[in-house]
Amino acid sequence: MTMTLEELEAEVKSLKEQVAEGAYAKDYLEIWKLQSLYAHLYYIGKRSEVPALFAQKTPGVNMEIEDSGVYEGIESITRFWNTVFSDKKIGAGNLAIHMTVNPVIEINRDRTRAKGLWHSHGFCSFVGGGMFKQFLCLGKYDMEYVKEDGQWKFFKFAYRQAFMCPYEKGWVEEPVAASIAGSPENIPDKPTTYFMPYSRYRINVMEPPPPEPYPE
Repeated sequence: MTMTLEELEAEVKSLKEQVAEGAYAKDYLEIWKLQSLYAHLYYIGKRSEVPALFAQKTPGVNMEIEDSGVYEGIESITRFWNTVFSDKKIGAGNLAIHMTVNPVIEINRDRTRAKGLWHSHGFCSFVGGGMFKQFLCLGKYDMEYVKEDGQWKFFKFAYRQAFMCPYEKGWVEEPVAASIAGSPENIPDKPTTYFMPYSRYRINVMEPPPPEPYPE
């Protein structure tokens, strides 16, 4: 059956929309894979491999974890993962897992930039102050991503802590029991921009909210 010009135009339009939807879904999954890969590398103690997940060429890349301050540029970020969170600090009994779930991901029309927000539940244990400690953790990963040489990379990386409490006490009694800012190796480029963990003495807003879609 011969198609009319109008029918052909409608068919082409429909196919283009399907291709665009498929490309968007692929990007969404690639970003999810990137975030999950980070979580797995952190868990198995291959933290020195984390800087490779960041954009290497795009100006403006930065990172902020809890009260660490802001690390600007890939060199500063690499230094953090080789000093403050060095693989060499992982000792007997160490456990550090921060899961990434409930993503809200927004991708721009050109499929070159994206924003994401993830809940993160965690468990960790390590030696501190001469004694072994175990913690429950909760926070959000507030992220921006950039496509560099065809691959999605971290562009702006922020972990917003809700609590890191001793397992024995809980988040109501002691919501923050450890601090990155207190590490002598922690030398950020700028002060912390946002650090407001849980408190039983105020209404907790738990910023940030999910990202808004990019303009059409």
